[in-house]
Amino acid sequence: MKPSPRSLCLTLLSAAALLGGCGGEEAPTPRGEGVVVPPAQTEVAGNGLSASAAYCDDVTTWDPAWVKFETDVLTLINQRRAAGATCGGVAKPAVGALTTNDKLRCAARKHSKDMGTNNFFSHTGSNGSTPWQRMASAGYSYRRAAENIAAGYGTAQAVVDGWMASTGHCNNIMDGALTQTGIGYYNAPSSTYRAYWTQDFGTP
Repeated sequence: MKPSPRSLCLTLLSAAALLGGCGGEEAPTPRGEGVVVPPAQTEVAGNGLSASAAYCDDVTTWDPAWVKFETDVLTLINQRRAAGATCGGVAKPAVGALTTNDKLRCAARKHSKDMGTNNFFSHTGSNGSTPWQRMASAGYSYRRAAENIAAGYGTAQAVVDGWMASTGHCNNIMDGALTQTGIGYYNAPSSTYRAYWTQDFGTP
């Protein structure tokens, strides 16, 4: 099956449940995959990962153009949260703005870099890590967390529009119980999708 030019994926973790799923967007041959993990309140670092400041060393200094993409995504998402939205036909009320958390941003950048460098698209890292393990490795402790990913979208506006048009991704964005976020953009010109996006959400 040919890979779709643009893909989206999401996962959601809370103390009660974890749901996941993804699919292609604007593609003649959409692809789909699902992620289901047992419920957990928080997950310890694993798969060779350890929670330490050194974990984030390779994503602390970032291309200024990529930083602007990340900042623009946050601005657009907070505009959507402030205005309210309709996710899959269900009206969502306006909710408070997300604030950036450096540890979540580290986890998001690490995953976008991993996807671009190793040319894959999945919530599962190339080393088998889950989103929750990456957050833990970055030193982030949460009561509730979620992750949206996307690939192939060339602008902040395009990726936010794509997420908002997908029910699950829109639900994550409009979840008022999620208060913090970290956004990671990585460009890998020789990879299948070139542009890789991760948004991690959390409630400490």
